[in-house]
Amino acid sequence: MVKKMKLLVLMAGRYDIVKGAKVRFYLDVEKNLYIASCGRKDFGIVKFLKDGSKKDLQMLGTEFDGVVLHTDLDQYLMEVLVKAQEKAA
Repeated sequence: MVKKMKLLVLMAGRYDIVKGAKVRFYLDVEKNLYIASCGRKDFGIVKFLKDGSKKDLQMLGTEFDGVVLHTDLDQYLMEVLVKAQEKAA
């Protein structure tokens, strides 16, 4: 079963990242933050989960990918869809 989550990313500035672009996330263990990057350039951090739980996020591990759904350049926010395979019991 595939679980879909939406993450809200706080961008460090105005980035020209279009809807449908692939975003990579990785965990910065020292800061305990998920860093968002696109095209090998870090641009923001996960601000909060819009759909999903902290447990769902931890299930993804330290690196995972998502797809841009929407970007609000005025507020430096981006909504990203992440799909995770749930393990069968």
